[in-house]
Amino acid sequence: MHLQRDSLSTPSAQTQRSGLEGLITTSEDGTILHLNARACELLALDENGAKGKKLHELITFYSSDDASALSPERPPFQIAFNTNQIHQETILGIAIEGSFRWFVFQITPFTEENKPHLLLSFIDVSKLVNQNQALKDKQHELQLLVASLNDLVFEVSDMGVFKNYWTNDPSLLFYPPEEFLNKSLIELFPADLAIPTIQLIQNSLKLDREFKMEFQSPSEKHKDRWYSLQIKPIHRTQNRVALVISDITKQVESTEKIRFNEHKFNQAFHFSGLGIALTNLDGSCIESNNTLTKIVGYTQEEMSKMKFTQKTHPDDIERDTELRKKLIQGEIDSFTVQKRFRHKLGHFVWCSVTMAAVFDSTNTPLFLISQIQDISESKKNIEILKQQKIESDLVKIDLETKVRQLEEFANILAHNLKGPLSNMPMLIDELKISKDEKVKADFLDLLKISSEQLTETLHDLGDILELRSNKSLVFENCNFLDVYLKVKQQYIQEIQLKNAMISVEFNVKHIHYPKIYLESILSNLISNSLRFTAPGKAPHIEISTSMVEDGTLLTVKDNGLGINLPKYKSQLFMFKKVFHRGFESKGIGLFLTRYQVESLGGKIDVQSEPNEGSVFSVKFLERT
Repeated sequence: MHLQRDSLSTPSAQTQRSGLEGLITTSEDGTILHLNARACELLALDENGAKGKKLHELITFYSSDDASALSPERPPFQIAFNTNQIHQETILGIAIEGSFRWFVFQITPFTEENKPHLLLSFIDVSKLVNQNQALKDKQHELQLLVASLNDLVFEVSDMGVFKNYWTNDPSLLFYPPEEFLNKSLIELFPADLAIPTIQLIQNSLKLDREFKMEFQSPSEKHKDRWYSLQIKPIHRTQNRVALVISDITKQVESTEKIRFNEHKFNQAFHFSGLGIALTNLDGSCIESNNTLTKIVGYTQEEMSKMKFTQKTHPDDIERDTELRKKLIQGEIDSFTVQKRFRHKLGHFVWCSVTMAAVFDSTNTPLFLISQIQDISESKKNIEILKQQKIESDLVKIDLETKVRQLEEFANILAHNLKGPLSNMPMLIDELKISKDEKVKADFLDLLKISSEQLTETLHDLGDILELRSNKSLVFENCNFLDVYLKVKQQYIQEIQLKNAMISVEFNVKHIHYPKIYLESILSNLISNSLRFTAPGKAPHIEISTSMVEDGTLLTVKDNGLGINLPKYKSQLFMFKKVFHRGFESKGIGLFLTRYQVESLGGKIDVQSEPNEGSVFSVKFLERT
């Protein structure tokens, strides 16, 4: 419809017609001709500054559908102008001071002085638009929520009558809607389910609180399924509640599986043949089984108040702590160690301990689980076997030594007795036939010498055989310093005479050994060091002990004449072998020393150079 000027009065009159409406008149191209104060207020325009300017250059309009900016070339006003029709209730947005304000525009074309114009009348509907948008948002959220639910939601009266329902999956319903709406729980379900549910509904409305219950499906079709029922009051005045039914079959199955696994664990934990303990990360006992109480002697209550590290042998703590740290940090999955726990009675119990850590879903360690086996008897048997092996090795060494000694005795008999024995018959025959008294006297002297050599050799062999036949050697705890001081006293005159200096350093203080042998060994070695010295050179003797593998090492070092080992090493410890002339020596001291050392599984050796002295080393295979 074409509107004439006389139908709307003058433009200025039009723009003043309402105090609530904003009114603007524009020319064909959108130039502002007139606007009222309300328009300036609503659109944040200055009246003088706005007149004569195009509206779409001053203001950007936004669509109410998606809040997108409208093209200034094709505003809704242009559509009304082209069609020459009233454009009813167009809602447009304008960004003012960083937020949207919404207006409903009515656009009316008219002519004035034969020129086409537009009248824009508008009011602020921001509150209404925002409320409407909030409702849309809530409706959308509700639709999304319902779409995401796997539950059934029913609106039910206080008497258990179904009034409405919501579900994202209609197949979950027990009955088609037409079969359960406006019907009571009692009509639809067994009494043992319906009656308790109605009672909970009434309690929920009465107390204005939620109630929950679980039930197994009453339907033969879903008899293996379990459900959770939540009862929530929604309209107390109308006596209505919401029944939210969730399928919890998987949770029930999972819970049953967890219970079963817990039962199996508890059975394994409490009735295991191994001691088992759950501990905090610091070693404090959380729980322990009966087997462990038998191993360590403490009751479960006593163990719950202690840390296992407090009952660990001091020598085992450092390694145990290091492995626990690696376990907690996830560097290792588990570890097994042998360690000692202090029993309640005071003694230590050897145990094999296997330990692992339990972590949560974020890989944070929660506690430690230890499996403990008493291996004290095994340890004892191992020690017995080790001792038996040592004794067996000693027997073997003893037998080998005895065989070698028997061979040496045979050689001694063959060589040291052969000469005197063969000379004596010859000298006796010569005495029988000789008439010369002087010759007889010489033969008698020779016979006497042979007899004395034979007697001396037999005496020395008797001493050696007496050592071999000594079955009553007493092993005792010998103090090296005490033995040394006793031996030194035997040579005190010679020490003073030769101005000898003897230094001792006994790093090993004691040895379990026959004291008579130890005194003899030390006496022979000190005697040699004092005897075989260069004229004018004061003897300097160093005696020391140290720990070596499988025993104790005794060394006696001197600055004496030394020995030409390349020449004499093979004869060094043989019977009646003498390497330095002009000294009182029978050559049996080192032979006896070697016998005493080797007869008990030890070894003796020497390092020496002529005029540089000697170092005798005796390794004792210590017996327990």
